[in-house]
Amino acid sequence: PTHPRPPPAPPPTGFQDPIFAEDLGKFPDTNIAESLNRIPGVQVSREITGEGVNIQIRGLGTSFTKVLLNGAPIAVASTGSTDSQNTNREVDLDLLPTDLFTKLTVSKSPNASLLEGGAAGVVGMRSARPFDRKGSYVSANLGGTRNQLAGKWGNRGSVLASKTFNNTWGILGGVAWSKSKVQATGYETIGLTNPNLTAAQSSGPRNTTGGGNWTIPATVPSNAGNGLTAGAAINEAFLLGRNPGLSIQQIDNALIPRLGRQMAQYGDKDKVTAIVSAEYRPSDSLHFYVDTMYSEKDNDLQRIDTNWIGRNGVIIPLNMKVDRTDCASGCVVESGTFANAQFFAEYRPYMEKVRLKGINPGMEWDIGEKLKLNAQLNYTKSEFS
Repeated sequence: PTHPRPPPAPPPTGFQDPIFAEDLGKFPDTNIAESLNRIPGVQVSREITGEGVNIQIRGLGTSFTKVLLNGAPIAVASTGSTDSQNTNREVDLDLLPTDLFTKLTVSKSPNASLLEGGAAGVVGMRSARPFDRKGSYVSANLGGTRNQLAGKWGNRGSVLASKTFNNTWGILGGVAWSKSKVQATGYETIGLTNPNLTAAQSSGPRNTTGGGNWTIPATVPSNAGNGLTAGAAINEAFLLGRNPGLSIQQIDNALIPRLGRQMAQYGDKDKVTAIVSAEYRPSDSLHFYVDTMYSEKDNDLQRIDTNWIGRNGVIIPLNMKVDRTDCASGCVVESGTFANAQFFAEYRPYMEKVRLKGINPGMEWDIGEKLKLNAQLNYTKSEFS
């Protein structure tokens, strides 16, 4: 016997990934960014210490993600992670501790109920409310953190308490804090550059790959050392003789760090967040709520580094080795000796404070089986110094 073909499945209404409080508590995530990183398609941009700060969805930049707090859009005034020049729409999620939130949702496709503006997706964060757990409820969390390089202990913790009355109204309050001692060391460079050879230093085509921020002097200066004769002409024959095995094309297109430097950054990163929420449910179909939040981040950091000057420098390359034979499209210096080198020391203090506060009253009314009314107001303010 033949059977009728089943009707086609309805088209999907959108791609959405939620994380609930029970799941949030299973992982030692320090903030919302770290928790969202567990959702497929969500990547995190991290602070120099490794802590997550901003998120991006499906490979688009962090400014293409819309972030909602209890259904309302928020923005955070800051420079983002240390050393960045963030003046875009990113939201610093390291301000918001996981302990004070009940549900996180990532919507990767548009939905009529969502505010527009998230080209990559929309992140919804719902802070804890009294009726998440009826009756009396208290939760406390305390932990210690130790940065191995800093060699010092910090601490983090949270306290959350709520109570509901007669299954009609309830109140909740919570606070979470984090005090971190941090230190990070490493090597970095601000870009790469090749030399800007003169006609005397290269008889063929010069600087075909662009850049050319590094000038080799025309004659050996008096303080060059390395067995060089002061006043000797630095021409093509000089460069070929002092860099055996390399062609003038390789020397011309060889890239060195523009500002190669060893760096160390250390100090304190302190954060505190507090929430107060109230709910009123006069009936099963009518629900009123008000959510408030205050969050503050204090960075007291110092950064020191020693820069080897490649850009605008006047170094003399000796015994260079490069990473490839054909340097027509550029190559990278792997080793060498550089006479007449210059260095400078750099010191940067980061004394930064970020504040975020907001209030979000609203109501939900199930008027009928197919009719629902949502109303909401919101006010948020962020300050950065």
